[in-house]
Amino acid sequence: MKRFLSLAGLLGCLLSVCTLFSCAAQKKTPGASGKTKKGETVVYVVRHAEKAPSSGAMTDDPDLSEAGHQRAQALRDQLTKEPISALLATKYKRTQQTLQPLAQAKNLTVQLYNPTDYLGLAQNIKTNYRGKTLVVAGHSNTVLYVLEALGGKKPFTEVADHQYDYLFKVTLREGKDTQVEVKKYGEPSVAPAK
Repeated sequence: MKRFLSLAGLLGCLLSVCTLFSCAAQKKTPGASGKTKKGETVVYVVRHAEKAPSSGAMTDDPDLSEAGHQRAQALRDQLTKEPISALLATKYKRTQQTLQPLAQAKNLTVQLYNPTDYLGLAQNIKTNYRGKTLVVAGHSNTVLYVLEALGGKKPFTEVADHQYDYLFKVTLREGKDTQVEVKKYGEPSVAPAK
């Protein structure tokens, strides 16, 4: 009888140890493991954060406003655990400044792209960033076209001038439809009073 109890106790301990190892070996989430799922490319597309008042001149290139800098920090906080490999922005200061806190946190350099060459941008991503996670900063009149160029569907027809809080997650999987997920980050955007 004592041998039976000892054997049962030993089996119980062995089962407990196996369970612990099984739990420890479970797959981690993509953000926690530092890798994107195999065969999956993730592109976060974001409009630049709030900009300082503009002079109205076509050559004007305003910096971010204080609210814009706060939103850029919020973007960093939102994506800091993601395995970001690259940051792409247009030549305008506002898109680069939107990504700057994330660039510092990830020790990455912001790379420039042509904001009107959506198909070229999409091809660059599909060719050079396959299987990686990256962030693209654009403008209210370009971000939805970037989604389409990547093979996704526009979730709505336009991003209004006052809307800065959208964060689009585009997931490209080999042999599957491109998925677009609409998220929000930072303080909610508020429509101007009429």
